[in-house]
Amino acid sequence: RICGVPQHRQAMEFVDILTRSAEESRGPVRRTCMAFVGGLTKAFKREECIKGLHMFFDEVYPDLCTEVLRLPNIVMTELMPTLKVVLEEGELSALKPSLFDAVGYHAP
Repeated sequence: RICGVPQHRQAMEFVDILTRSAEESRGPVRRTCMAFVGGLTKAFKREECIKGLHMFFDEVYPDLCTEVLRLPNIVMTELMPTLKVVLEEGELSALKPSLFDAVGYHAP
C-alpha cells in the first residue's frame, strides 16, 4: 500500500511477483515469497489479485512448467494452501477454470 501501485498495474505486478516466486529454486525462500504473494491480497485490490491469478494460470503457467519442472507440485503444496487462507471460498471457486486447465485442480 505504501508504494501506491496504481490499480491498473496491480494485476501485472501480482503476476510478476508470483512468477518470480515460483521460479525461486530454494524451497524456504520460495515459501516465504508465496506468503508474500498471499499478503498482496491485502495490499492490492482483491479483484486485481484474482485477475492476476487468472493471468498467471492462463498465460504464464504453461510455459513456466518447461522451466520449473516441479511447478505443478509447487502450486499444489505451496501456493494453494496460501490462497485458501487469504481468499474467500467464492473467490477460490472463481479460479476453477484456470486452475483446472493449468494443474487439474478442482477447487471445492
